[in-house]
Amino acid sequence: MNSIILLFVDLIRLRRGPQDLPASQNLLIATGIMLVVTAVLGDHINSDFTGRLVFALTQVAILTVTVWIVLSLNQKTERAVQTLTAFYGTSTLIQLVVWPFRSWLLSLGEEAQEQASVPLFAVVLLAIWSFVVMVHIYRHALDTSRGKAILVSIVTQLIVGMSMLTLFANELQQELTK
Repeated sequence: MNSIILLFVDLIRLRRGPQDLPASQNLLIATGIMLVVTAVLGDHINSDFTGRLVFALTQVAILTVTVWIVLSLNQKTERAVQTLTAFYGTSTLIQLVVWPFRSWLLSLGEEAQEQASVPLFAVVLLAIWSFVVMVHIYRHALDTSRGKAILVSIVTQLIVGMSMLTLFANELQQELTK
């Protein structure tokens, strides 16, 4: 178990690629479940468990379909299990690191949030690093240039983000008006 976690840490540190993970359906399912769990726990938009679970499952499903399509278009579907496992595992670990900073930021009053440079900087920095990790995973999974991996990562983020905004517009609007 520790060796698997260290593989994900090395992925986050850009020292390994998705090809270094075992092509295991069980690991894929386990990391997918962990991603959903961390997304539910980190959800500050939905107040009820069902809303958090639906939000998390939808986000993971959209990511999964998007990655599958990207791999299909590049004729690399045989790499789907390892690539998705890499995305799920690294995203889970990054969410766990972001969680205390996001909670710290949200626990502050509105006036204090304007002065909250440390947690805000940490959340932004971790979001940027998450994107860098996505580029790294795509670069290895697609055997492509860094430029194409950046472009594919941007498109993936846009698809996931816009889909979530479209599907959960009411919930997001309610959160913004609080």
